Amino acid sequence: MEIMNKKGDQKMKKIVRVGMLLGLLGAIGVLMGMPAMGQPPENWTAGIAYEVVPAAKITKISFYMDMTEAGPMLFYDVGIQNVSEKPVRFKLTIYPLEGDPVAGLYPLMPRRGKPLALEPKEEMVLKWPIFAKEMPKGFALVVKDVEE
Repeated sequence: MEIMNKKGDQKMKKIVRVGMLLGLLGAIGVLMGMPAMGQPPENWTAGIAYEVVPAAKITKISFYMDMTEAGPMLFYDVGIQNVSEKPVRFKLTIYPLEGDPVAGLYPLMPRRGKPLALEPKEEMVLKWPIFAKEMPKGFALVVKDVEE
């Protein structure tokens, strides 16, 4: 009887972990998955395309499949640096060739003792989980500045 309880407890813990992971990803999706206003770059039909405001510089791009408790998921790591002379908050929109766009802010949330913007020369790398089961055939990254 005690063995059954341990197996049942382990199964329940796994269900709770998966539920918590999906809930966390859902919350992140709500925070970052705001409607992606705008359009991908003109005449973009394949590969990787960029449209970046002069105040920003993309410093890192990686995309990979990683295993989560919910199964395989696509992740994008994107670094953005503020190259202007004033603090700026940026909006990144990822437009996959197939699928819906995803958008998020740099910084995503307020930080203790810092403005809700990237300081001049400051760089931030954020990880964006995407509900996709395979590698993208292409995507566009659009970086705009956000007027508060």
